[in-house]
Amino acid sequence: MEIHLPPDQLAVVENLVASGRFTSIDEALAEGIRLLASSEKLREKVQEGIRQADRGEMVDHDTVFDRLRGLVASHERGGNQ
Repeated sequence: MEIHLPPDQLAVVENLVASGRFTSIDEALAEGIRLLASSEKLREKVQEGIRQADRGEMVDHDTVFDRLRGLVASHERGGNQ
C-alpha cells in the first residue's frame, strides 16, 4: 500500500525515525493509527456518557465521592492486614 503525506507531516515522521523514537516510518505510522483508534474509542465512550446523561442516567457528585472514599478505605484496610 502506498501512503502520501503532506510534506510537513512526512517531516514529522522522518524526524521521529531519525531521533530514534521509531525504527521505521511504518512503525511510526502504526503508532499513529493505534493512537487514532484509541482516541476514537474514547470519543465513543464520551458520546455514550452524554447519551446516558441526556436520559437522566447520572450519579450526583456526593454519591461518586462517597463511593470513592469507600474504595480508598477498603483498600487501606486490605493493605494494613
